[in-house]
Amino acid sequence: MKSLLTLSPLLALVAGGLVIMLLEAFAKAKTKAFLGYAALAFLLFSGVFILRSWGLDLAAFEGLITLTPFALILSLAVVIAGLLIVLMSLKYAARKELGQGEYYSLLLFALAGLTVMVTSTNLLVIFLGLEVLSVSSYALAGLIREDSRSVEAATKYFLTGSFASAFLIFGLALLFGAVSSLDAGVVVSHLSNSGGSGALGIWAGLGLVIAGFGFKVALAPFHMWAPDVYEGAPTPVTAFFAVGPKLAGFAVLFRLLAPVWGNRPSTPLMFWFLWGMAALTMVLGNLAALRQKNLKRLLAYSSIAHSGYLLVAVLSGDGTSLIFDLAAYLLMNAGAFCAIIAMRRGDAADVELDDFAGAGFRYPWIGAAFSVFLFSLAGFPPTAGFLAKFYVFSAAVRQGQVGLVIIAVLASLVSVFYYLRIVVTMYMKDPATSAEADAENPALYLVMFLCLYGVFQLGVWPGNLLTVIRQVAGSLF
Repeated sequence: MKSLLTLSPLLALVAGGLVIMLLEAFAKAKTKAFLGYAALAFLLFSGVFILRSWGLDLAAFEGLITLTPFALILSLAVVIAGLLIVLMSLKYAARKELGQGEYYSLLLFALAGLTVMVTSTNLLVIFLGLEVLSVSSYALAGLIREDSRSVEAATKYFLTGSFASAFLIFGLALLFGAVSSLDAGVVVSHLSNSGGSGALGIWAGLGLVIAGFGFKVALAPFHMWAPDVYEGAPTPVTAFFAVGPKLAGFAVLFRLLAPVWGNRPSTPLMFWFLWGMAALTMVLGNLAALRQKNLKRLLAYSSIAHSGYLLVAVLSGDGTSLIFDLAAYLLMNAGAFCAIIAMRRGDAADVELDDFAGAGFRYPWIGAAFSVFLFSLAGFPPTAGFLAKFYVFSAAVRQGQVGLVIIAVLASLVSVFYYLRIVVTMYMKDPATSAEADAENPALYLVMFLCLYGVFQLGVWPGNLLTVIRQVAGSLF
């Protein structure tokens, strides 16, 4: 019974994917809209099971799946991300004829993969969850089969993702050969005391594992896939790619690497390698975003840059700032992509910057909300983005990473230009006659309102969430 309760959040997602896939085969074309509401129901079931498991010491499969506070809060974030993506997809999926049964079942399977990643402490099980996520993501990217860019996005994602998976599994093989275990705790113990004959195998394996996860979370130099995939994928799927893999990927990296930095003198090479990767990610992501005229590509490079900020939190070993930044990033990006869907240009797949000229006055509520999300991504107070960066940078300074923080602050200043360029286009350029808002989409506007509320709530009154996050982070190790 205890094992069943442990697996219940995951089983709700898997069962939802299977049930929706089965219903798709029997539902008539005009009634397939209810499949989205079925996905919402199964996500709510998963969220209820997560909340009921809070404070309980639950494990299954001899500890391979554990519902620790850290796992539960990230699982809850995964469910919230799923709810937001499904809500913003209800009308979009029908309008784009994505194949709603396929879309919602693949999305639930991808969320199940994320849940496995954040609840497992065994690297091989984490890899299995990552592959469930990856295979589902490849299919989601190419769901608009009539659009050559969507097919191209899926192909590029599949090919580059296959190489990343190969690196990751080879790294796991080296780690197992060096420490005879793939349990995260055992691996961390050996990493913290790696001075023996197996040190080369341990660090080579860890390097390949970081490369594999670096691809999934779009860390430079493993970020090349992101702009093309973000541009070609359906917009709600792009929103999922921007937030979902980061939630799980950085959770795994933090559990694997943060304890090691307490013994930093024995691990200088890997620490400075990641230090350089964080700096490169922040600089390249923000500089490349300056040249973008397609909003989805611009937000792709913004997402890459934000991966660098999250890696700073991992390097500082501060779980509180990492979880808070992930929560803020989820709300900011979901809201921004909601605004893009709302201010669409007819049914066109293009989301060019010039299409938004004058949209701030034509659609004032959407324009104002979009501006708030952009200000938050840039780090302006009193938004969640400001406090997220403040906590991450403060933790890094406390750990003596002043140089990395200076690079991060300068990179953030660069980002202000391209975020404000979108706002200037919406309010200070002549209206584009082709712009057309999606006026009748209540679920989409509900997501936008919830994200807007969350961005201000975390920016002005973050106390309650911070209390919970500090308790979770304090119990992690």
